[in-house]
Amino acid sequence: MSKIKTIDLSKTLKNYSNEWVALTYNQTKVVGRGKSPREAYNQALAKGEKNPILLRAPKDFGTYIL
Repeated sequence: MSKIKTIDLSKTLKNYSNEWVALTYNQTKVVGRGKSPREAYNQALAKGEKNPILLRAPKDFGTYIL
């Protein structure tokens, strides 16, 4: 049975409440943000991230499973 790795993104996403964000592939840094996924994605591509991970940062943090 394989283990599921849990990643705490609360510190990484704390300044991006209720926005779309693009993370580096290893999920350690925000490389794009915006009101739409496309805006966040385009910013990430412009910064050289080839495979960004897109997600919507929650408005209020609590338990949040992606």
